[in-house]
Amino acid sequence: MNIRCTGARLPVVLAAAGLLLVVGLVIEMAFARPRLQEIQRLTDECARLQSQIQDQQRLESESRQLAVHFDVAGLAELTDRTRPDAVAYLGQALDRAGLQRLDMTTNGGEDFGRLRRSDFLIRARGDYAEIQTFVRDLERGRRLVSIDALAIKTMLESRDLEGRFNISIYDPTEVQ
Repeated sequence: MNIRCTGARLPVVLAAAGLLLVVGLVIEMAFARPRLQEIQRLTDECARLQSQIQDQQRLESESRQLAVHFDVAGLAELTDRTRPDAVAYLGQALDRAGLQRLDMTTNGGEDFGRLRRSDFLIRARGDYAEIQTFVRDLERGRRLVSIDALAIKTMLESRDLEGRFNISIYDPTEVQ
């Protein structure tokens, strides 16, 4: 009789076991899926933060290199908004050298990574020592300046010289 009873109960026991297995899987999915999604979200957030850290380290490295190049304690001096713009900077350099400005035009600018290049064509009048002082002032200045072309010629109406300069000034762009 035991055998017959067990045989009759076997489908019920198997059905109950299958039902418990399905309920267990549903409960596991109800608790495991949100946790898996949270793990994925945290993994993505970790990767994003690591990328930001690497970008910040690269920026700090570039800042240190620029600070060494410009002999400043940090980039605060380079990005100081109280300093004169490029036109005023060149005008002040001409005045310090004692040159008379004949013409100054700009050819616009162009971005190069974290630097913005502004191009200028300058004609100035003075003697050789004043032209030399102007060039040295630009070389020793706190701004990154490139004298792309320089021509000196005598002026017809006087003994003065005319200096023609193609100058590029590189200023840091806003860091975002």
